[in-house]
Amino acid sequence: MARSFPARERRNPFTKGRGRGYFSRRSRGNRTSSQDTHYISSRPSYSRAVSVATSRNPQNENENLPSNTLPHSQVSTQEERLDDDDEELCKVVMAVDMKDQGTIGCSYYSAQEEKLYVMEDIVYGGYGVIDILKLEIEPTVLLLSLRADQGLEDPTHPEGTSRATSDIDSHLQLPYLLDVRPTQEFGFENAKIKLAAFKFNSESNETFKFLIPGTGFSHDGNVTGENVEFTEQQGDLLNIGGFVDMENRISVGCAGAILTYLQRKRATLSLQHGSLGAPAIGISAIGMISLQKAMLINRDTLASLQILQSESHPNAFNQGPGKTSSGSKEGLSIYGLFHHFARTPQGKRLLKQLFLRPSTDPTVIGQRHEFISVFLRPENDPTLGQLIKSLKNIKNMRPVMIHLRKGISTGSAKFRGFKGVVWSSLLDFAFHAIDVNLALKEVTGVQALDVCMKALLKLDLAQLHQVGAKIHEIVDLSISVEEHRTVVRSGIDQELDNLKETYSGMDSLLNQVAVNIAASLPEAITKEINVVYFPQLGFNIAMPFDDRDMPMYGSNDEDWTQVFNTENRAYFKDSRMREMDEKLGDVYGLICEKEIEIVYKLAQDILTYEKMLVDASNICGEIDSLLALVQGASLHKLVRPRMTEENVISIKSGRHMLHEATVSSFVPNDTFIVGGKGSMEDTPNDVPSNTDPRPAGETTQRPSMLLLTGPNFSGKSVYLSQVAIIVYMAHIGSFVPADSAIIGYTDRILTRISTRETVSKIQSTFANDLQQVSFALNQATNRSLIIIDEFGKGTESSDGAGLACGLFEYLLSVGDQRPKVIAATYFHEIFENGFLKSRPELEFGHMEVQINRSAENVEDQVTYLYNFRLGKSSSSFGTNCAAMAGIDTGIVSRAQEIEALIHRKEDLVASCARMTAREAEELEQAEHLARKFLEADFSNVGSGEETTTTCARSLLEEIIGSRMDEVSRVMGSDENIENSPPPAVNSLSLLSP
Repeated sequence: MARSFPARERRNPFTKGRGRGYFSRRSRGNRTSSQDTHYISSRPSYSRAVSVATSRNPQNENENLPSNTLPHSQVSTQEERLDDDDEELCKVVMAVDMKDQGTIGCSYYSAQEEKLYVMEDIVYGGYGVIDILKLEIEPTVLLLSLRADQGLEDPTHPEGTSRATSDIDSHLQLPYLLDVRPTQEFGFENAKIKLAAFKFNSESNETFKFLIPGTGFSHDGNVTGENVEFTEQQGDLLNIGGFVDMENRISVGCAGAILTYLQRKRATLSLQHGSLGAPAIGISAIGMISLQKAMLINRDTLASLQILQSESHPNAFNQGPGKTSSGSKEGLSIYGLFHHFARTPQGKRLLKQLFLRPSTDPTVIGQRHEFISVFLRPENDPTLGQLIKSLKNIKNMRPVMIHLRKGISTGSAKFRGFKGVVWSSLLDFAFHAIDVNLALKEVTGVQALDVCMKALLKLDLAQLHQVGAKIHEIVDLSISVEEHRTVVRSGIDQELDNLKETYSGMDSLLNQVAVNIAASLPEAITKEINVVYFPQLGFNIAMPFDDRDMPMYGSNDEDWTQVFNTENRAYFKDSRMREMDEKLGDVYGLICEKEIEIVYKLAQDILTYEKMLVDASNICGEIDSLLALVQGASLHKLVRPRMTEENVISIKSGRHMLHEATVSSFVPNDTFIVGGKGSMEDTPNDVPSNTDPRPAGETTQRPSMLLLTGPNFSGKSVYLSQVAIIVYMAHIGSFVPADSAIIGYTDRILTRISTRETVSKIQSTFANDLQQVSFALNQATNRSLIIIDEFGKGTESSDGAGLACGLFEYLLSVGDQRPKVIAATYFHEIFENGFLKSRPELEFGHMEVQINRSAENVEDQVTYLYNFRLGKSSSSFGTNCAAMAGIDTGIVSRAQEIEALIHRKEDLVASCARMTAREAEELEQAEHLARKFLEADFSNVGSGEETTTTCARSLLEEIIGSRMDEVSRVMGSDENIENSPPPAVNSLSLLSP
């Protein structure tokens, strides 16, 4: 039967009087066999039989369970329900509506947080905002109003539905279920009623009733003669108004659509699960989200700068979207350089949110920079290592508490039980959260960090110790893990201890009973007798079958009743088994029921700490996400930028993090640019002197546009994205890859760098480029940074040059509202023809190269130095790049000749029609042969003794002369000529050179 094993020695963080300690204690035979596995319920729903042999047969034999008696299907259903719970916990429902000329409203519900978020309405938001919201929220279900869906399908819309509805981004892998709902579900008035009727968890239980003339009845239907004409709806709306700005009518309507969806989902799950109960779908809080203090970015910016770059998972088993994952992994991206430093689930989520939502709030950015500075101090290295070690064991308490609450939500009579990791997760969290608190107190300079001071308040040592002590005192975690159920320690309840002692002593009892039964049976079969105990079926005598597939004994004994059969044995009950059933048959069920009562009370007790545990878990995630920035700054040698209200970007020795990680050496470069209203008086005194080599006093303006020219392969695109990435990283609160940087607060980063083509968009590459530029022009302010790389290359060169010149001219002509622009172009005719005149706001630059015209190989004539220098470059060195890429030398040479003709402004048609000396010589020879052929007399061919062929050949030799061998190669050997038809002597093909 059951055996008693000593408990493993393990660390005990909750011994009385101390925060840490060790213990070693032994179980008192209160452990059941590892095969007695079941889920907790009012009765054990599944158990495997325990086989006990007689003294004459020392071998124990495990038998298969009777398929017609044990309710294993209930276990499967329970497991499926728990899997459904996991899927529901990962659900994020997002609702979007658009009306009034592009005004966007959005709300979303996070099942894991049990919170409904309502966004502020965004005027003239458009499809770009929807893209960003999808990237940040990562919905699993997207509810789209029919009105918004039709608006986005308008043929005049630049991208139609492909961007807002049906597109699943191939780079970021955001699969979701799209559900287009009737516009009525997004109505504002209906949403108010639903929000008022929905009882969000609130600390205050007070209710208020208002007398509303003409209303008649309250919305909840609880009407009596005393409360007619009174309603609680207005009071509920006042309560909701304290959390949500009800003036955001479109977003509030989206919240109503989500509530409708959740009600419909809850009803569906209730029908599916029946008496087992549906997975709980609850909303415990409601709040607002805003994009007012966040940098505006779009999907093109994220892709062009490689902020996030997902790729297919290399493990075949993890490929493809699943219930809880997208089936992808982070590729080579800026976020990919940091994300593996986050240790907790909530920390990973917050870190990704930092990269998707750069802040423009000086306070937020400054606090994050200060956090990194403090933890990068050498004296804080040991504490940093301790924090990282503790955070590795911190789990997200939100889903743990949801599982705990679900376990007791139906009452003790229908106790659903807990997943095996609930108690261990709580105990580990309490222990390591205490460690985090103690480690933060040891940080030098922690008083200056608001997030750390908040963490010290949220990580309440006394309450964390109480949680850990309560769980450790009651739950035997080591045995619970082995038995897949919650096992209560001995010494907690005397009645439970007595039952367990009886159960553990059943081993010797069954052995003795088996011996007694064997003594009363024929000796030939006593060796095969087993006495077994099934917790649900009681005590049974297991009798093997004979050669005729009949039980060896018991069929003819009136006192023996056959209960069930397995493949090899029949199971009987006699009077002794029935007597044991009456006295001991329910002992296992009684043990489980008693443990359920104790654990139920423990769960209720732990739930009183729910708010503290969830808040502590959230603050640990915030600390974890910021520590990831700390570790990234240390590894990649990043420096703290100086943020300023001045509209300036000044970078000394900036680097591109991704390119630096993929090459053996990287050449850093400087940048200086000023946006609208940027003048010499506004320029900081500590701007690096070598970023602007012009003499002091030459101009009172500083450039707002930096226009790059120069060779291919020289690093212009890297330089453009490098500046944007540095500005981007500064606004997420990270340190930046440079020797020093002064970054003015930037509200938007808009790019025209790369074109992401897809068959879902019925547009040409050039149309995509135009759309990106149009979006940049419509969204740009004087605080924006615009990056433009080779705009106009997708169409005819003159049209492209005109568009590029017009774009640059417009961006320079908006006065004090001009944005900061860094652009690259190959249209040198813009400058050569004076279409874009020099001015103080415009600065030219190029990437330095070293030219060696004397080199024999074309690819050796240009050496790229990758240094940024002021001034223009007159050549793109495209032919040299072609030679370096392996293009045939003949093609390269011909390209150089045509390039030289173009530079001399010669007529290409006449030049290409002019023959070379060799071609003229060959033409002269061909003309001479043709004249001799026309002067020859063919009238005597075949009239003499010679054959026609021989005569014709002799005449041709006389005409052609030295070129006869070439004719022979064309025509073949003499034998072939004789056997072939007479040649067409008037054919000029034989005379061509």
